[in-house]
Amino acid sequence: MQNLKVNYVDTHCHLDLYKDVREVLLEAERIGVFILGVTNTPSVFPYTENLSKQYSHVAAAIGLHPELILQRKHELPQMWEYLKGTKYVGEIGLDYVTTDQNVRHIQREIFKQIIDRCAQYPDKVLTVHSRRSASDVIEIIGNRFPGKIILHWFSGSNKEADAAIVNGYYFSFNSSMVQSKSGKSLALRIPKDKLLTESDGPFISFEGIPVQPNNIPSVVESLAEILDMGTTKVRQQIWTNYLSITGNSLINPPLTT
Repeated sequence: MQNLKVNYVDTHCHLDLYKDVREVLLEAERIGVFILGVTNTPSVFPYTENLSKQYSHVAAAIGLHPELILQRKHELPQMWEYLKGTKYVGEIGLDYVTTDQNVRHIQREIFKQIIDRCAQYPDKVLTVHSRRSASDVIEIIGNRFPGKIILHWFSGSNKEADAAIVNGYYFSFNSSMVQSKSGKSLALRIPKDKLLTESDGPFISFEGIPVQPNNIPSVVESLAEILDMGTTKVRQQIWTNYLSITGNSLINPPLTT
């Protein structure tokens, strides 16, 4: 890792879902994108963890997506075991697209368990899903969580965003967010030291092609335009923000050219 030159960071990417992950990773390495590979179920984590051992610009996160909780809650014991060996957790959270109150209740109960387990460690980094459920997500995490919280693809209200800001959470922006009115408004609302980038690949597509980590430079350019800042300054700010989360001083800082 000491020799890795990083220009960008992708804090939320589902590497296990790409058809040719090697091609994706080599292109990301070429342009200097550090990737946090999130997982939707604990059983997928070993695959992504193996990638992190092969590629120095990849870190692996253990996750259990809220939309898969009913089918995969039996994997929680695996999650607790893998949690001991990784700093990173995600994708986790709540998803209230479902109107089934029982399902929402189960999501909350398991999310609480995950947060409680993670709070037993001083330095976990969590990337959190909060679609239509931001208030409950923020309430469950609270303002005393000892690690770091990244709100992935945040789409809550201004009031909910402000509550998250007060609690010190970070926000990761993708290509869809920087093109939307609400996403642009959020970028202007949050402190610049809480700004991060993500691809959420391959769930987002551009012209029919799944987005990859190599899309991050265009997200940075869009953020620079929204914030009326230089692209290099935004890029460096985002990497500084990521280092403040991880404490990972071994990775070289971004290029300044």
